[in-house]
Amino acid sequence: MRPVARRFRLPRHLRIPFAGRAFLLVTLGVGVAAVNTGNNLLYLALSLNLSLILLSGVLSEGTLRHVTLTARLASEAFAGEKSFLAVTCSTKTKLFPGISLVASLRAGDHPVTVRFPDIAPGTSVTRVVPFRPSLRGELDSIHASLSTRFPFSLFEKSVVIDIPAAILVYPRPSPSPAPCGDLSVAMSSGHPFRFGRVGAFPRGVREHLPADPVRDIHWKATARTGRWMVKEREGEAAPAIDLLVEESATPEAFEARLSEACGAVVELERRSVPFRLRIGDRICAEAHDPDRRSKAFEALAKARFDPAAPETPT
Repeated sequence: MRPVARRFRLPRHLRIPFAGRAFLLVTLGVGVAAVNTGNNLLYLALSLNLSLILLSGVLSEGTLRHVTLTARLASEAFAGEKSFLAVTCSTKTKLFPGISLVASLRAGDHPVTVRFPDIAPGTSVTRVVPFRPSLRGELDSIHASLSTRFPFSLFEKSVVIDIPAAILVYPRPSPSPAPCGDLSVAMSSGHPFRFGRVGAFPRGVREHLPADPVRDIHWKATARTGRWMVKEREGEAAPAIDLLVEESATPEAFEARLSEACGAVVELERRSVPFRLRIGDRICAEAHDPDRRSKAFEALAKARFDPAAPETPT
């Protein structure tokens, strides 16, 4: 039913504010007086009022037509926490400017209102606004409405659009119940381990950690990647923490484990401690991967509760 409703949805919505209702009542009164009295001056005033209504519809349509909206994250988004959204209004295919545009986006617990007073033809304007997502997961599109009261504020014309947006909302990080110095004991699903092989020769490069000496910096890899990289020797075995999110019990318990793992990732990255993330039997982030933070957050955002089906007795 939803695609059918969208197919037959009106292209424009019209709302009449208080000033518009007052103007319509005045126009109706002038029309009644002109018919009863036959005064040409009243007919002229009625024609002027009707012309203003027609001109308002034409100009507002020219403002809304061919206006596009895009949205992207301006910061990392965690469920239930304040984040920032960059909304761009573009008039690149228009010859008429966008004037007095108001975009209302439903991207979280409360609608986000973005105002664009004046956009020149062929340009775009970006506004950064706060929003608070309620649930974790992938947000493919954002339901929005674009409205304007141009030119006389007598009528508010709006159009409903769906903004494509590949937004990932991470789980809400749960604070660790134990001190930061004993993080491996604080997490019921984590235990320390060591990664790396034992030997005497260099075997590759990895991202720089605060405890690494300056003499181990790999300058060529640093210049190539744009990040501080160090030589990883076969003789070193760096301490790391194994994070495991079990796919068992109830969906509520699974969400709690995801929040706990998200909080652990934030704390471990703040302390520059390598970690490995596993969700069920899947390894989602390796300790030696320099992009383990983004991969771990993406896996936690897209995780689905899918416990193994219990075996039926024969």
